[in-house]
Amino acid sequence: MPMSIIHTTKMASLIGATLLLGSTFVCAAPAPIVTSTLDKDAGSTTDYGIGFTSSFAQRPFVGVDVEEASLPYFSLRFKDFYIEGLDIGYRLWKNNKWNIDLLATPRFYEIDPNSAKNNELDGIDKTERTYFAGVSTQLAAKHITYTFQILTDVIESDGSEALATASKAFKISPSFILTPTVGITYQDSKLVDHFYGVQDHEVAAGRPAYGGEDSLNVHASLTAVWDTTKHIQLLGQLKYEALGDGIGDSPIVDDTDIVTLALGLVYRF
Repeated sequence: MPMSIIHTTKMASLIGATLLLGSTFVCAAPAPIVTSTLDKDAGSTTDYGIGFTSSFAQRPFVGVDVEEASLPYFSLRFKDFYIEGLDIGYRLWKNNKWNIDLLATPRFYEIDPNSAKNNELDGIDKTERTYFAGVSTQLAAKHITYTFQILTDVIESDGSEALATASKAFKISPSFILTPTVGITYQDSKLVDHFYGVQDHEVAAGRPAYGGEDSLNVHASLTAVWDTTKHIQLLGQLKYEALGDGIGDSPIVDDTDIVTLALGLVYRF
C-alpha cells in the first residue's frame, strides 16, 4: 500500500478518535487556543498533527463562574490550505510581509441556562456554539505582526465582528517561543443581541428585556509554543478580555473581566 494512503488512513482514524474524545469532554463552554499568532505557512511541504486542549475559562453570565472543558486540536498544512486548532483557512495571496486568508473560526459565546448555579438563567433560551467566516489579513512590520479580521456568524446570529491585534514572537530558545498579543474586537448589535440579549419571552423579575448594543472589547494574551521533542509540541495560552458596555449592560451578564487559561498537546507526524 502506498505510504501516502497509509498516512491518510492513519490521520483519518486519529481525527475520528479525537473528535469522539472531544465530544465526550465538551460539556461546558471551552476556550480554544487562538491560533492567529501561529505560523500557518507550510510552503511546499505537507505537515499534520493531532492533539487536544483543556481550558479553564471565566464566563460572563449571571450564576456562572469558571468552566472547564476540552477540545480536539488539529494541525494540517498543505500548500495554501491549513487547519490549526479548530481554525480552517485558505491563503489567497501572500508576499514576504503580507498575507490575505479566507478563514473559518469557532466561537463559544453560547449560553446554557443549566450552567447557572442557582437557576439565575431559568427562562433564557439556550444558544449554540457557532462558526464565523470571513477575511483575515496579517502584516509583518518591524518585528510586529498585525492581524485584521472581518468575520460573520454563518450559523447562529448573522452578526459580525471585526478584530485587530498586534503580536510579537520572542524566540526564547530554538524550541520555545512566547508571543504576547494585544487587540480589540468590535461586535455588532445583532451578534450581542443573540448571545447576550434578553427577549420579551425571557423577561423575569429583576431581568428586563435587553435588545443588545454593539460592543468594543479589549484583550491581551500570552501564547507559548514548546517543541519538547521532534513530534511532541506543548501549547499554552493565558488571555484577559475586558468586555464592552454593549455586553456588560445586559441583565444576564455580571462579569466583564474575563480570564481564560488553555493548555494543549499536539503530536506532529
